[in-house]
Amino acid sequence: MIMFSAYGVITTPDAPLLFFVALFFFLYEKYLERNSWSIALGLGVVLACMLYSKYMAVLVLACLLLSNLKVLKDPKIWMAGLLAALLFVPHVLWQYRNGFPSMQYHLVGRNEGFSFKYILEYWPNQLMVFNPVCLGLALFFCWKKRKTENIYEKFCLYTMVGFVFFFWLMTLKGHAEPHWTTTASIPMILLLSNQMQELRWRKWLCYGILPVALLMLLARVVLPVLSIPSVGAFKQHQKMEAVHQYCGDTPVVFLNSFQEPALYSYYTARPSVVLSSVYGRRTQYDIWQWDKELQGKPVFAIGKNLKEWNIAGVCEVDADSDRPFFVRKYNSFQGTNRIEITVNQYDVANDTLILDLTMANPYSVPFDFHHPEFTTTLLMAYLLEHYVIMNCPVPEDLVIPAGGKVSFTTKTKLLPDVPFVLCVDNEICRAVNSKPMSVSKIKN
Repeated sequence: MIMFSAYGVITTPDAPLLFFVALFFFLYEKYLERNSWSIALGLGVVLACMLYSKYMAVLVLACLLLSNLKVLKDPKIWMAGLLAALLFVPHVLWQYRNGFPSMQYHLVGRNEGFSFKYILEYWPNQLMVFNPVCLGLALFFCWKKRKTENIYEKFCLYTMVGFVFFFWLMTLKGHAEPHWTTTASIPMILLLSNQMQELRWRKWLCYGILPVALLMLLARVVLPVLSIPSVGAFKQHQKMEAVHQYCGDTPVVFLNSFQEPALYSYYTARPSVVLSSVYGRRTQYDIWQWDKELQGKPVFAIGKNLKEWNIAGVCEVDADSDRPFFVRKYNSFQGTNRIEITVNQYDVANDTLILDLTMANPYSVPFDFHHPEFTTTLLMAYLLEHYVIMNCPVPEDLVIPAGGKVSFTTKTKLLPDVPFVLCVDNEICRAVNSKPMSVSKIKN
């Protein structure tokens, strides 16, 4: 199984998830053999670890309950669930204190809208994740054993089919990453290994896997020779070393890429941040807020957007990895991501929206809308099929004192009942600075 093997070398949350799911299946089998408190509480601890790895672990719990509702009569299982909930409390508190960023991203941020291509591409991707022979045989055995009375076997069937078909259903609202179903490889391995005790099925598996194994061996030998893995993150160190050589010890600010600052810090041991914009999503860097420390200091901004936006003073640097990067130095950085905008009240006059705003500056230096390097504007971003941008005038010579607030009134064009956010915009970042809201043409 290709992706199951890949997580032996790729460090993502899926790797610990696979480990804890395998441990969960092991403990559940022992629980069915001998119903003891120690095993049940072990299930609770492992369940919490699964949830800390990835939220999709809740599907494993759902499949267990659907396959064996009788466990709900066992007080040991209820204690296991309570233990898992208690162990998960720190994460829930963290979510609450940070505005539930993960929930917002998974429930809203991933929505891309319906498209037939997402539905059609799903199964070819799954054939690559599990390999056609294993997936085909596993689905066949699921159908063959659909009426099994073996509780543990039923749990394996429910989990495998549940994961594969749940994420196929998710394609109705956007693209489903192929590796999301890798967790189903645990029950799939258990199911196939059991069925392979029969000689006829072992022959099918061996004959079918042989060409796949040869292709994987060929890929492992040929691809490194052709240096194809340099496409992606596996040889990004060449680019990051080139960035470091060009920028020296000056902090680096990346635009709309949370992978690149992580790679840069990893390969160079130097600090870097990313500026999130209205066209991207919030990342861990928005929670850390390290960009606050760069305010008013020299920085290098890096991103392909610098070239696309025709920003003056941008240099193209060859990184000797077929990946040149575009960079511009600023002597006094003024980020916009941490400016907070609150709508105190609003009024509607015909097609005009009148907003009474308060802008808060959490930075340790004043925020100047007429900064010599970062001329700043206030914008309204309406979310239709794409963002529709409207200008919002601000008072002349607007400066928000360090750690202070200013209030003023602005006007813009009203698009009734269309969600919008307010954005503080400069030449390298159009940040999201308010909570989303919408206004009806007739004010309530």
